[in-house]
Amino acid sequence: MEGKWVVHICPCRCSNFHYVQLFWLLTWFCFINPSWVFAIEIHPLDKASLFQFKSQLNDPTRNLATWVGSNCSNWVGVVCERQMGRVISINLGHLNLSGSISNSLCRVSFLEELDVSHNCISSVVPPCIGRLLSLRRLDLGHNDLRGSVPDTFMGLKNMRELVLGGNQHLGGDLPSWIGNFSTSLEKLDLGRNAFRGEMPESLFHSVSLRYLDLSWNNLSGCLGEFHQPLLVLNLSSNRISGSLPCFVASMQSLSILNMANNSIAGGIPSCISSLQALTQLNLSSNELGYQISPAVVFSEKLLVLDLSFNQLSGPLPDKIAELTDKSGLVILDLSHNQFSGEIPRRIMELQRLLALFLSHNSLVGEIPDGIGNLTYLQVIDLSHNALTGTIPMNIGACFQLLALILNNNNLSGEIHPELDALDTLLILDISGNKISGKIPLTLAGWKSLEVVDLSSNNLSGPLADAWQSGRICDTYPLLETGLVVLYLTGCLHFQL
Repeated sequence: MEGKWVVHICPCRCSNFHYVQLFWLLTWFCFINPSWVFAIEIHPLDKASLFQFKSQLNDPTRNLATWVGSNCSNWVGVVCERQMGRVISINLGHLNLSGSISNSLCRVSFLEELDVSHNCISSVVPPCIGRLLSLRRLDLGHNDLRGSVPDTFMGLKNMRELVLGGNQHLGGDLPSWIGNFSTSLEKLDLGRNAFRGEMPESLFHSVSLRYLDLSWNNLSGCLGEFHQPLLVLNLSSNRISGSLPCFVASMQSLSILNMANNSIAGGIPSCISSLQALTQLNLSSNELGYQISPAVVFSEKLLVLDLSFNQLSGPLPDKIAELTDKSGLVILDLSHNQFSGEIPRRIMELQRLLALFLSHNSLVGEIPDGIGNLTYLQVIDLSHNALTGTIPMNIGACFQLLALILNNNNLSGEIHPELDALDTLLILDISGNKISGKIPLTLAGWKSLEVVDLSSNNLSGPLADAWQSGRICDTYPLLETGLVVLYLTGCLHFQL
């Protein structure tokens, strides 16, 4: 028999004790029967629509087995509003679902949020989704959707986030309306799809847009100036050409700018360093050239700078970014360019660096002694330059180093015993230099080493003295002089 609760409000003369009793009685009842408080009966129309939607899905982990009864609070991923029990949110991301998106979902007419991302759903994007006029967030990303973006989406005037990225068979031309169909659109993610053609002009003028990801498509045309304060812009891995704009409207907002793997040409404009909020800048694998102006000095907020695989020339910039005690670059990649001259000593002031890549340039001179100040460094790659001198002894102060790659330079001298301090080193490559002397006996004690290449040097000494017995697997004669040691899964291969 269904219990009925009648609460009588006592007149003012009732003591506080009775109120306390009533409070604890209600609290106890809610604790033993929480559905009494949170139960929301799902609207019959929405319930029928979701049952039909579920019938088109494969659910190996049986998350949707909770879709029984009428208590919306028990349905995984479903939220109902209280007044009428209409479904306003469906979040089924990362549930290993497969199958297709049924048109019945479009009858859940009060839906504000739909997320079925990171599943294995294979179908076209249902055009009827454009009838869900209350929809504010739609995430169908990382599935196997195909076809194109339906023109019916033009009717989604309240959309704030549209995520269709990670569907490699979803493509075609980007719709001309994609940037202005909603005056509330803040996030647009169409990355890792098959879109082609030029970026619509509407994208450059979408006033509310803050996050734009069109990476890994086949987009072409010249890069224009964006007229809104973006936070994130990722256009990497397309065929976009032209020169870099100044992003004037985003001077105080842009945090991540990724233009890697395109056909951007010309120089790096000095105005790019005026992006005061920038934390990540990736312009790698383009056709950028000329010298970097001394006026290009980024703010202390910049953490990642990747200009690799371009045609930049002249000396390395003496000052790359402002420094503070609590901030600074952590990754600097200027490799595979045409830089010349010496390594600036001021680079050794970037004390928060984790990775330094300067390989495949035309750098000369010695490795600055200040490299020992970079105690957070995990990777140093200065290979394929024309560096001279010795390996600095204080490089042993980089005690977190995982990879030391100095091959194909003109380094000389001996392997210093101070390198013993690098007890976390996985990769040591100093091949193709003029290093002489004996292989240190202590080198055999570096148990962390997985790859060692000492070939094409002037090293001497028997291998048996350098490595303990039992760690040598085989030796192979080579025509060139020197030594190669490869330590892979506990087995050392020596080539002498």
